[in-house]
Amino acid sequence: MRLYTLTALLGLLSLFFQPAPAAAQSSTSPAAAVVAADNLLDVAVSDSSTTYLVFGGPVSLVDVGMAGNYLVKIEANAVFVRAKRKHAPPTPMLIRYGSKYWMGRLVYVNRPVLQLYDFQKDGALSINGKSAPSTGAAPENELALDKEREKKAVVEGKLQTLRKAREEHQAVAVVDNDLVLSLANVRNDKDFTYLRFKVINKTNIDYNVDFTDFQLVENAQKKFLARKKNEARRPLAPSGGGANQVITGRTTGYLTYAIPLYAATERGYLEVTLRELNGARVLVLPVPSRVINRASTI
Repeated sequence: MRLYTLTALLGLLSLFFQPAPAAAQSSTSPAAAVVAADNLLDVAVSDSSTTYLVFGGPVSLVDVGMAGNYLVKIEANAVFVRAKRKHAPPTPMLIRYGSKYWMGRLVYVNRPVLQLYDFQKDGALSINGKSAPSTGAAPENELALDKEREKKAVVEGKLQTLRKAREEHQAVAVVDNDLVLSLANVRNDKDFTYLRFKVINKTNIDYNVDFTDFQLVENAQKKFLARKKNEARRPLAPSGGGANQVITGRTTGYLTYAIPLYAATERGYLEVTLRELNGARVLVLPVPSRVINRASTI
């Protein structure tokens, strides 16, 4: 009886220590991991312009595999990315927004990007309000030099014309930390709004404009229990204007940008934010919707 019991016990133990099936072993093989990585969405990044990623909740974490090759900033529900050098190698990027996670891959491209990636609909990429393929595809940049050279030339030509115009809106201004940011000129065409800003630096320290953020804000004046009710914010990716513009100390400089044309209500306004490189002097200028809605064409 004892011999039978021991034999039965050994048989039962052998069932638990049998090798895993071939299919289960292959699921964790390096080849399978490579396939999974290939399915990540490629996000186009360059060293001459900024790529914008917008999510449906506040971003609390951004982890970049090769962090030394990319500059990353978080602002509310948006992430700004730019390559620190040319030909930066591809690298995965993990973002946590709200209680969810999104993972993609940063890929350097040798052209201006000026791109907005909209992931506000359940983390899926949306282009002009329509769903896009979840893997291996990125929205085309309508102002990329290798896609729309003629349109790019037209936009830059109109910005150059705006730089020569007489100042018209000195009253739309904000003063902070001995810096003055004001709206000098605004024009519209059928595709874009063209903006020219004046920056007066009354300090002895240069003001290096690192990022310029544009957001269309609606229903900001309605309040409920001391909180803004039904406020809606829509990021607008700039389609023109140079990066890292410097306003040296005790001088006055001008910044020009083109943003996608939009229509705002009387309660809406355009919020323009200038962020300083290696500094904390942030300038926020609200531009009333009536100023843009009534602007002349160019």
